[in-house]
Amino acid sequence: MEFFAILIAWAAVQFWGSGGVIQEDNWFIIYREKTTGVANSSLRLLLLVGLPVLGVFVVLWLLAPILFGLPVFLLSVALLLYSLGRGDFQILLKLYLNSWQRADLEGAYQHGRGFSAELCETGADNALQLHLSVRKAMFYQGFERWFAVVFWFVLAGPAAALAYRLLFLLANDDQLKQQDRDRAAAVLVYMEWLPVRLLALAFAVIGNFDSCIASVREHFKSQLPSAELLDTVGMKALPVYLPEGQVDGEQFIKLAAEELSAVHHLVSRSLLVWVCVVAVLQLI
Repeated sequence: MEFFAILIAWAAVQFWGSGGVIQEDNWFIIYREKTTGVANSSLRLLLLVGLPVLGVFVVLWLLAPILFGLPVFLLSVALLLYSLGRGDFQILLKLYLNSWQRADLEGAYQHGRGFSAELCETGADNALQLHLSVRKAMFYQGFERWFAVVFWFVLAGPAAALAYRLLFLLANDDQLKQQDRDRAAAVLVYMEWLPVRLLALAFAVIGNFDSCIASVREHFKSQLPSAELLDTVGMKALPVYLPEGQVDGEQFIKLAAEELSAVHHLVSRSLLVWVCVVAVLQLI
């Protein structure tokens, strides 16, 4: 069932560019506002994430005996779609690359802010810093938008995938108090620990195995943030594109665009590797 749900979700994303109308977060915003009176951040997090997840468990359990599980399957697909990443990343990336290849760094910076939290927080002093921030964001976007969600969907069901997305929304919600955001981010670290390393292993399968697997071993027990670990390990799977010490110029812009294209293909193929693994496990 999980494999077919993933295929349907993938087809829907190809058609809509994202989860489409299913990814409506107004209900969660309203629910979040209703919990503002809860002073304890742990209790508030439990209410914001635990109650919806528990509700999903109960509904799935009640629907299980009906029509040979068809309602459960349809609800699972809907929950998977809802739990995928927000927005159309492909369009944002194309807009960024269009500006970048025209050497319009200001335009590229503005488009990059649409999917790079690092750029929003720290900015970029030159073309190299802009490129490195966007590259790191590309690795993490491929992970949090798809892989982490599908991992938890396969491992523990649609409720776990929903829990991951709600935690991600809370950790990146600037309307929340910093204490609440930090609490959500801390739980998110635990939910990302295993899947981020499994995706890094797929990088080794797709790219330069020897150097990448050595980097996986080196960082397997490290405390690096998910985005930084993926960027560090992922670049070991790819050839060197950027010349040492160069931070701008026409040649740099060309090579940086080629590097981002290589990163995009690496992440896409690595995701496909694990989808194939899921398909094989379903047949066993």
